[in-house]
Amino acid sequence: MSGIKIKQSLLEIANRVNASTTLEDVYEQLALLADIEKSEEQEKLGQVYTHKEVEKKAKKWLK
Repeated sequence: MSGIKIKQSLLEIANRVNASTTLEDVYEQLALLADIEKSEEQEKLGQVYTHKEVEKKAKKWLK
């Protein structure tokens, strides 16, 4: 996650913080946003599996 993207994400999260928000809540939101960004980048690079490919791999993993 780039510095600018982190800052934007932090500002968005900060706007949603309330009295019951914990630091762990903030960490979880940042981790989720980082995972989403990584997934979107992988999709752009074609690093994805079709549903059929996942089913085929799952059969091997679950043996």
